[in-house]
Order: sequence, then C-alpha cells, then structure tokens
Amino acid sequence: MVQPFNNHSEANGGGDRPRNGPLPTAPPLDAPANDGQLVEFLVLGNKENYAVHADRKAILDSNTGLAQMLTGGGAGDSKHVVRGVDRDNFVTFVRYLETKFIKFDSPTHTLEILELATRYQCRQLEIHCVKELDNNLHVDHVLEVYRALWFYNSIATPKAPPKEPKRRSRCPRAQKGTAGHSGPLTPEEYFAALLANCLQLIDMHAEEVFGQEAMLTLRFPELEMIVKRDALQLSSETVLVDLLSRWSLEDCKRKHVDPTTENRRRALGALCYAPRYLTMTRREFDAARERIELLDPAESQLVGDILTSGMRRSASNLTPEQQALVARFRAPRPDFPLLPVPLSARSQPRNYPKKMRKAAEEAERARDGPKKGCCNRLLLNCCSVFACIFD
Repeated sequence: MVQPFNNHSEANGGGDRPRNGPLPTAPPLDAPANDGQLVEFLVLGNKENYAVHADRKAILDSNTGLAQMLTGGGAGDSKHVVRGVDRDNFVTFVRYLETKFIKFDSPTHTLEILELATRYQCRQLEIHCVKELDNNLHVDHVLEVYRALWFYNSIATPKAPPKEPKRRSRCPRAQKGTAGHSGPLTPEEYFAALLANCLQLIDMHAEEVFGQEAMLTLRFPELEMIVKRDALQLSSETVLVDLLSRWSLEDCKRKHVDPTTENRRRALGALCYAPRYLTMTRREFDAARERIELLDPAESQLVGDILTSGMRRSASNLTPEQQALVARFRAPRPDFPLLPVPLSARSQPRNYPKKMRKAAEEAERARDGPKKGCCNRLLLNCCSVFACIFD
C-alpha cells in the first residue's frame, strides 16, 4: 500500500470530534495493522513523500540490500528512509520480493527495474531482467540496452558464445549438467552474454542501426566496440564511412572545436582504418573521400592505385605496416554473423536460418582447429561418462 506521507491532523483522520459521541477504539479500515509483520519504507520525493508498506519477513528472506537496511536499523525499527528512487518502480520491486512476480511494461521499464535490482543486490531479479531484455531485444532499442550495460558491469570485449551440448546424448543427466555449465550462471555472466547478443543484433542489422541518431551520441569506447566488429552486415563500406563522418562531426561540436579534417581524424583515432576500403569500388572510394578524408595522402594514394588498376605491389615495395594495412583493407566480411548466446526464446539457434547456423559451426571449427575440436569433444564425452558413473 502506498500512501502520501502527511503529518496534518485532517489528513490523518483528526480534527474535532463530537463531544458526546463515543471515541473509536479500532483503527481505520484503510490503515494497515502493523503488529511487527509490516515494515514501512519512506520514499522521499521532490514534492511529496510516500510510505510504502511491505511484509517484513519477505524483505528479510530476500537477502537484498533492503534486508540489510532492516537488520542494520535494528529489529524494532519499522520505518526506513529510501532516497533517489522512482516511487512506482520501488513499489514494483517490493512487490516482487513479496510475490516473486513482476510485469514489465517496456524495455525502458525493464532497465529501470534492473537498476533497482542492481542497487539493492537482488541477483535473482537481475537475471530475470536480463532474460526479459534479451527476449524482447529489437533494433529500435538495442542501443538503449547496449549503453545501459556499460553502467552495470565492467565492459570488455565479449568472448565467443559457449557451445551448446549436442541434442542427442547417451546420458540425459550428463547432458543436463553440461547444459547448466555451458551457459551463464552469475549476473555478471548474464550481463556479458546480453552484451554479446546486443552486438550480434547490431551485426545483423548494421545498416538500420547505423542510421539511428542514437549512434551519434555514443561515447568513443561504445562506438569503437561496434565499429571494430568483423561481422557487420553492410551492403557497402560506404555505410560505415558515412557513420564515422557524422559521428566525428558531432564529436567536434560536443568538444567545441573546429570540425576540420585533422580534428575529425583525431576524434576517430584508429577507427579511421575500420572500413574495408579495398572492397569498395573506385567511385565509392572517391565519393567517401569527398565527405571526409580518413586516410593520409600516402595511404589514400595506395588504396586508389590498387582500386584503379588492380595492381598488386610486390612485398619488397611495401613496408610491413603497409602490407598489414592492405591485408586488412582487402579482408571481406563474413556472410553471416555468429549466433547469439541462448538466453531466451528469441536467441535460441532454431530461430535463425540454417545457413547461418552452418556458418557459425564452420567458424567455430576454423577457430578451434580440427584436432583441438576432436580433443575437446572427446574430453567432454569422457567427463559426461564419469559424471554418470559417480552421480
């Protein structure tokens, strides 16, 4: 029950009473009886304060930050002050601790509840929010989720998604145990998996995401993690060049510096080398240079010569740095991105085309190597057999 916190006598049912009438002895019907089973949280707002009543036992059993607040304030203290939270979201969070049920209105609402779950260390709700976000992850709000993850966990480039166990197994219990250990377990691992799925969705719909205005508001580390992705699905590298051009212009405006070519290149740093220039046509390359000169004159001349005549300079005429640069500019992007980490019904492999699943398997085999892959499978099978024996 949420009630405005007010000390006026009239608001509390006070005022003048009939002199000759009997005085009431029972509490008002709308006032919750508190015999030690309820605890009151006073939510401080900008204009008005609100009292939120909750079941004391449910809060203590939750083992969250609210439980620590109750135990730290003493067993007899039934009122606790809460600051810096939205009233409705806090009520939703408290009711979840009491009923283990929650209804999310939108991805934004889910992120707000996730913030409360992280603040009050409710690990179960954190995982539940991550699964909800993954199940409803969409191009329209993937950047909102992606940026929020930077504030909940120390972000590092996510590793390859864990390999799922094969469908057929000689030991169902071993398969169940292997499946439990192949996926994320802790909230931190779920955060990393959701980050990987956000990047995977951006890979699949790179052109649509790159056209959003939210891309221009990303900080450099956030932009860098996306732009350096190898599996970005682009019809042309000019889409990426256009994004870098617009972002560098906005960055100069944010820093109040002149948007000269040098300042824009300095803002992008090594991202100037992210596009695969040698997969473009000469006309596309010249059109991109008209928008922004990302490469220095010598590098532009080198790329232009190769695009014009298809000339392959001998290794003796190129420095090792130029050879590495040309090799990167020539590298084609894969036809399909990797599969996401299966966190919800949306990210299960069966929901993706067969060609994409096959490409992901081939990429995994190429990464592990034939001998390493066979050894890993043999080791997993042996572990499964011993797990069945000693279970």
